[in-house]
Amino acid sequence: MPSETSIANIAMRHLGENPISNLDEDSENARLVKKYFNDAKTTGLEEYPWTWAIQRTSLGADSTDPAFGYDYRYMLPADCISVFWVGKDGVELTPLQPWEVEGDYLLCNIVAPIQIKGTCSRTNYARMPQYLAEVIGAQLAVCVAQTRNGSDTSLERMTAIYERAVAMGKKKDSRKQNQETPPANSGFETVMEA
Repeated sequence: MPSETSIANIAMRHLGENPISNLDEDSENARLVKKYFNDAKTTGLEEYPWTWAIQRTSLGADSTDPAFGYDYRYMLPADCISVFWVGKDGVELTPLQPWEVEGDYLLCNIVAPIQIKGTCSRTNYARMPQYLAEVIGAQLAVCVAQTRNGSDTSLERMTAIYERAVAMGKKKDSRKQNQETPPANSGFETVMEA
């Protein structure tokens, strides 16, 4: 079961450092991972709509309308990192029903309530899958490597480790969803329609 300390020790492993006992210990490594932990977690969670971090929420309209461009604005939950789905009555909005996120608000022309699916920042790691802990730990290693006056190859190596962790994590996470992926357009359909 992942924890902040075990995720930090993933970073230590990648950096070739000794493990830490907790983020509050009196060591330079503990201070660095504690300083960058939330940034690394946010960056890792922004990479993909990880099933562990998805949150569904209904939103009511804010009392202040946008100055222009849209009819309504909706305050996003405080722990919302990114929004990847917006709908009404369980149906996703179409491209003819545009929406966008500006600061703490989602703007659109759809009357309340609306529904969103987004990535949220959780603090309970009890059910976090290990592959996501690996992604965050690898990003934490990148953050720590950036602060050190070492060679660029160390940073490049940590970045490569992070990218591999993300790719592997996406592959494993996609197995947790029972959704059909439409086949890629081969171009044959376009030729036949012409």
